[in-house]
Amino acid sequence: MLTVDEIDIAKEMLLVLKPMEGIDLTHPIALTLRRAILDNLNKRFGRMEERSLLNISTILDPRFKTIHLNNALACSRPIKCIKNQIIEIKSNCDEPSSSNQGSSDDDVENSDSLWSVHNELVTKKKAASQSLEQSEERIPTELNHYLNQPTIPLGDDILKYWDINGNMFPLLKKIVQPYLSVVATSVPSERLFSKAENIMTEKRNRLKGEKLQQLLFLSSQNFEDWHIE
Repeated sequence: MLTVDEIDIAKEMLLVLKPMEGIDLTHPIALTLRRAILDNLNKRFGRMEERSLLNISTILDPRFKTIHLNNALACSRPIKCIKNQIIEIKSNCDEPSSSNQGSSDDDVENSDSLWSVHNELVTKKKAASQSLEQSEERIPTELNHYLNQPTIPLGDDILKYWDINGNMFPLLKKIVQPYLSVVATSVPSERLFSKAENIMTEKRNRLKGEKLQQLLFLSSQNFEDWHIE
């Protein structure tokens, strides 16, 4: 049976496991537990804003955007990275038109003509000036419009959001796809290892990799996916 002192400790432990802001603790054990939890959280997540991949994924998530990025420098870096990707996509889209223009000029001048070199230099100069103008922009219009829009509710499907609003943000939609497909935690892979241990036991240690992969795939399917009546 618990003593009165142990009950008091348990009550403060419950408080510690709740959000820690504004909690008044008195027992030394509860204070030690809170300090240990905060130190561990700071060690694991204290420098999350310095991770470019996570920041870009957060900004491209219409539920969060820049709300939780408190460090101005950490916020500017992923935005600059997204801006550079937009500029790169624009330049790649402009290349076919530039090549078509060059081919029309070649109809007038032969490729072996002296003026073909001039036409090539003109094309490169035009592309360089366009790239310079784009790089001098503070934030591309499409990205600025996206950031200024209100965030969506937490329960909304972000993939559905980009599917619906892809026409409004065509360049951002191309950037979004590889970032939002990143798995946020290692839980799925750890579950996969656990399933593999249950399948490839000591008595079934001669299973080949291909057969094990097939069994893991089948075990990962829901009962409804088997379509068994």
